[in-house]
Amino acid sequence: MSCWGISKDAPEIEKIKSEFADYINGLNCTCQIPYTTYSELFDFTLPLIQEAYELGKKEPEAKHE
Repeated sequence: MSCWGISKDAPEIEKIKSEFADYINGLNCTCQIPYTTYSELFDFTLPLIQEAYELGKKEPEAKHE
């Protein structure tokens, strides 16, 4: 998915965070969630996405049998 306002050359993690931000912003703009919920989701979730990304860079790929 291509997000509005993010470079196609941006790092993958930034594209993921932008896609999430676009999605919850859309929910807020269509009054499906209030602004306070949007803000809480944004503030809580984006650091988790970053943390998962950093963890994925450190851990070896899991072997599936």
